[in-house]
Amino acid sequence: MALDIFEYAQRGKVFHAANTGTVTLSALSTTCTGFSLNNPWGSGKNIAVLRIKWAPGNAPAGVAVVGVAMSPAISATAVTHTTPLVIRSAILHGAADGAVGAADSSSTTVGTPVFVRFLSSVVAASSITPVSVDDHVDGSLILVPGTSIQLAYVTTAAVGCASMTWLEYNA
Repeated sequence: MALDIFEYAQRGKVFHAANTGTVTLSALSTTCTGFSLNNPWGSGKNIAVLRIKWAPGNAPAGVAVVGVAMSPAISATAVTHTTPLVIRSAILHGAADGAVGAADSSSTTVGTPVFVRFLSSVVAASSITPVSVDDHVDGSLILVPGTSIQLAYVTTAAVGCASMTWLEYNA
């Protein structure tokens, strides 16, 4: 059965967050820069990731792989939201009333993250024109309360803009 995103969006259950400028992603680390999405412990909601967008801001100095990393375990310890991003409802009327998810361009997560999905790879700066990636996750990544995901790089730091779209529903 297909997920009817419009129906959930019109009920105020779909949310978006995006960087406001280019950011440098971090490698796998609890000190996350770039983009993270957190479902706080005790939220009572699950967060189903619908879409992840990554748009490189420049050609990297060398091989750069960008992926999605997840928290290694459920934790009651709170993520530290150093630089929160504005979360918007799919009903574009201003702030995202009722969103439990927290998105950041800088945060301290709990436990060293592990890769769960890769988005893009650039082999060499001299041989490419970076292209954006639009990953239709379609709910195949679900954050339960006390978990988080972040974009991270392997080998060479990646610079660009990121956004995520997600659906929140009762756990």
